[in-house]
Amino acid sequence: MFSSSLLLAKPFELVSEHSRIAFDVDYMSMTSVEGKFKSYRGFFNLSEKSDELSNVKVIIDGASVDTNDDKRDFHLKGHEFFFVASYPEITFTSKSAVKIQEGKTFSLIGELTMRGVSKPLTLEGIYVGLKKDPWGKDNYFFKLKGEINRKDFGIVWNKDMDAGGYLVGDIVRLNLTIQAQAQGDKTSFSTHMVPHTKAIQERSDLKKGKIKKLSTASDETDHKAPQ
Repeated sequence: MFSSSLLLAKPFELVSEHSRIAFDVDYMSMTSVEGKFKSYRGFFNLSEKSDELSNVKVIIDGASVDTNDDKRDFHLKGHEFFFVASYPEITFTSKSAVKIQEGKTFSLIGELTMRGVSKPLTLEGIYVGLKKDPWGKDNYFFKLKGEINRKDFGIVWNKDMDAGGYLVGDIVRLNLTIQAQAQGDKTSFSTHMVPHTKAIQERSDLKKGKIKKLSTASDETDHKAPQ
């Protein structure tokens, strides 16, 4: 049975333009390789009455992995790592509700599924807080981190080092920065513009038919009014 507060919880979704799902793993026992995923979706419910976070689900497009090296990314997408041809998505699903409080840490218990293998994963998080954006909409901010052993998911590829040890570490560290808004009511804005600039105002006026062309775009095709 769900508590009445959870039944009244509102649905939220990640703002991918301002969120980040990243990881790093040891390399040659001397440094680390960092990466991120460029395409993902995320949802959760939040009871503003009881401050309970629940039903967290994140779906990551494995083919969107980006480690700033095309050849390495090609390898990561293959059968020795994420094997995206057969397992295109990586998912995290929470298993229980958790109480949140601004500036306080919490543990989000869930399950990570990758390459068809599901394993428990606990993410240690902090609720950064709630802030209203210049468009008058509420934004919730979180930071989370965790660790997995890649071998638990069948990712065992490696190379021996001449001096001992291995090329790639087994432990993968996860780091998430999350911004979320009410589902279906996200702020409509461009990621390369600052709120209340002339460009944003002109684009709004153009859409409403108040002006016939833009004066701020560098692309001539962008100056044409809608037909």
